[in-house]
Amino acid sequence: MILAADALSVKVREGGRVVNIAVMVATGVNADGHREILGIDVSTAEDGAGWLAFFRDLTARGLTGVKLVTSEAHRGLVAVIGATLPGASWQRCRTHYAANLMSATPKFAR
Repeated sequence: MILAADALSVKVREGGRVVNIAVMVATGVNADGHREILGIDVSTAEDGAGWLAFFRDLTARGLTGVKLVTSEAHRGLVAVIGATLPGASWQRCRTHYAANLMSATPKFAR
């Protein structure tokens, strides 16, 4: 199985204020090419602690057999993947890589 992990930052109302939260999503693709959402969770921040709780929940619910994980290169995320999914390889998501590259490239050089 291949797993894609990503997060979306959204604004929510909490205690009469508007705050940012991270909505984390894991999408799996099996050997037949069938895709399904394996998990969705929210965290106060897209950090190592939030990702660790998310991946621990996925494995506690029976996630096994992951060969490859694609994701952004967030701090702590790669370590969390290695700690919770032993034997799985990690690859930086090409879409995020291209977006990061474009943000660092002057517009005239694109």
